Amino acid sequence: MAPAGSHGPSPRRDRFVAIGYNGVAMAAADPAEMGANLAALGRHLGRPPCSHAVPQLLRFASLVQSWNAKMNLTAAREPGALVEVLFADALMLADPALIPEGARLADVGSGAGAPALPLLLMRPDLRGTLVEPLRKRVAFLRTAVGTLDLAARTRILESRVDPAAPGGGDSLGVGPQDLALSRATFAPEEWLRVGLLLAPRVLVLTAGAAPPCPVGAQVAAQVDYTLPSSGARRRVTAFERP
Repeated sequence: MAPAGSHGPSPRRDRFVAIGYNGVAMAAADPAEMGANLAALGRHLGRPPCSHAVPQLLRFASLVQSWNAKMNLTAAREPGALVEVLFADALMLADPALIPEGARLADVGSGAGAPALPLLLMRPDLRGTLVEPLRKRVAFLRTAVGTLDLAARTRILESRVDPAAPGGGDSLGVGPQDLALSRATFAPEEWLRVGLLLAPRVLVLTAGAAPPCPVGAQVAAQVDYTLPSSGARRRVTAFERP
């Protein structure tokens, strides 16, 4: 019982803190904070997410954060940083000028599932094959696909693309694809070469100039943007071959 004259114990306002991978403290996901960060990111980029996709996008972010406490999915720990890492590229790539309507896309080196899974959530017309070599991350991706009701449009392939191999990964078994993308897995020039073996359109994400266009290919579209946290510049270039 509380002492006379008191109003009882004050409600706790402490945020739950989990101890994540390598002992790094992580603030628990706050849906309202995550939602505010996502809205602010969309305003900064001029590409607000469709309202129908927001609940599932936030569910994905929460899932990444909870798994990040058990394994190293991403170095981003705070909600604002996590939202930027998971969604900034996806918000820009959702433009049909970059990814045409109804495209089948392959994401090579999917890691934590970004930008492919957010893209699939925002663009119900898309189908995706996510290629990832690490079994623990594959387990996460399969859990995420099931949790987010994406199983009908998404395939997870546990495999590694070896750019030095003959064909550079053309024998992966990804099946026919309309577009290939990869983020921070290969040097841009290397990815462009490998990606054009996988699909007729390749997206190359760079921090500066795009790689030279190969003979026989052409630049189909290009988008520039900056990240709100640092002002760092990003460029997405779509290359096509006949």
